[in-house]
Order: sequence, then structure tokens, then C-alpha cells
Amino acid sequence: MDRRELQPGQRVLVDTGDCTPSPPGVFVVWDGLGLVVKRVQTLAHSEPIRVRISSDNPKYEAYERSLAEAYIQGRVIGQWRWL
Repeated sequence: MDRRELQPGQRVLVDTGDCTPSPPGVFVVWDGLGLVVKRVQTLAHSEPIRVRISSDNPKYEAYERSLAEAYIQGRVIGQWRWL
């Protein structure tokens, strides 16, 4: 059984007013083709500020961007679960 917190296609609740990855967390990010849910954390002592963007899915490699190039759309604060 896969232990990812979120499943493909799952609906999430996003705080679009929180686009700063401090503290690190799960965010909606524009990847150039669409909106994706990724883990984002700032890299210590980077100037300009850089972030590491990673996925819980091991198929996708982590990558780094400047904070300005990360295109963070908001922090994921909840998920919908239907019974």
C-alpha cells in the first residue's frame, strides 16, 4: 500500500494568502504546465532565497528554484475525504 498523504485527483483546501514556505510544508505550485501539489522548503543561507520542491511520489525527482521562480500559489491546509 502506498503511504502518500494525498492521492492523485484528491481535492484539497488551499490558503492562497500563504505563499511563503516558512515553515516548510505542502503547497500548490505552478510547474509551467499546470498546478501541482508539492512539498516546499527554503534552503538555509541561500541568497537570493532558494527552495527545494519535492514530491511524496518517488517517480518525481526533487528540484531547486529561486523563491521568485517557484510560483507558489498557496499552502495546502486541508483535504476532502468522502465517506
